[in-house]
Amino acid sequence: MLIFKERLKHLKNENIGMFDLASIGITLAFAICIGYFGGKWLGGKLGNAAVGSYIGFGIGVAAGFMEMFRSIARWNRQLERLEKQRRAASQETQDTEDG
Repeated sequence: MLIFKERLKHLKNENIGMFDLASIGITLAFAICIGYFGGKWLGGKLGNAAVGSYIGFGIGVAAGFMEMFRSIARWNRQLERLEKQRRAASQETQDTEDG
């Protein structure tokens, strides 16, 4: 049981960025659908569903791309953090070999 928990922790720490990136397509499509249908509904309430759907679609696209850029930024930060850890570990092994 302890091994399973350690593997799960390792998977969570190492691959969280991969799962985040894998969900970009779903998030983008979901944001566009919510924007389109929400805009259509709101436009229908205000008297022009077609204009509302166009505006909602645009807002959905913008929201989806913003989330995509946030996901990529999180992934880049994680890669930088892992690279720093690897460099530090490499430096420690070189120091112990030299000393």
